[in-house]
Amino acid sequence: MQLSNWDDYRILLALARAKSLSGAASLLGLNATTISRRIKAMESRVGSTLITRDKQGSTFLTQLGQAIADHAENMEQHAHAADALIGHETPLSGTVRVTAVPFLLNRLLMPWLAEFSAEHPGLNVSLIPDSKNLSLSRREADIALRFGDPEEGGDAVLAQKIGSVVFSVFTAKTKTQLAYEERPWLGYDPIATHLPQAKWTQDLAQQNGGVYSNLLMHDLETAFEAALATRTRALLPVLIARQDSRMIELPLPSEIPTMKRDVWLLRNKDMRGVERVDAAIAWLTNANMFQ
Repeated sequence: MQLSNWDDYRILLALARAKSLSGAASLLGLNATTISRRIKAMESRVGSTLITRDKQGSTFLTQLGQAIADHAENMEQHAHAADALIGHETPLSGTVRVTAVPFLLNRLLMPWLAEFSAEHPGLNVSLIPDSKNLSLSRREADIALRFGDPEEGGDAVLAQKIGSVVFSVFTAKTKTQLAYEERPWLGYDPIATHLPQAKWTQDLAQQNGGVYSNLLMHDLETAFEAALATRTRALLPVLIARQDSRMIELPLPSEIPTMKRDVWLLRNKDMRGVERVDAAIAWLTNANMFQ
């Protein structure tokens, strides 16, 4: 049995990590047709099957294929260590897919992207604003940022808390500062009542005898813009709203506990060691976005 070059090993390693032809192609900057053709050529040379597919269409390595991929991972790590010893770093390339609710992407992540792009000019960052949870295990995204405790992926997904977002009450400034605390509350649609900020808003409105606006929210991004465009009170992240000169923060009763939501970073554990993903995660965890 003989594989011709390092690229063969890289393809098997990418398949082991991505578990799909399209995912492996994305990791390597190729297309799925090329990956499929290369695998068939490898199988012809070694005289044995290297990949298999389940009923859901996911691609898995055979016992032989996985054994080769394990050795390829060791080879990759040794190559990186050698590069470090001689002071040579290969510029990162490819695409990192990051998914989060629109508010996290637009308000927290976006201001820091220029810094990351300057550090890694050859690396593309694909931002996927999605309120639904794209699957990390199916390689729909490389990294996910989530509010609240992570519940997806089981043992296949690694999660780490990277910060917290504190909430307070804000409203849009007007020329007169009278009656700010008499403005209606910006509430949430019944299908969004599972959101902590929806429950907190309801509790505050009840305690302060307020009424609701006829606008109903589904997410923080819309709530932020609605609070600016209408004379309503809204529960918004302090980190963002305090920086907007168009907003004014309203006092909270002293007995109100701190309202905050944790932010978690999730990744598929099979993507450990993928340099472009590791670089993005290092940036996300060290960028001090929550200060």
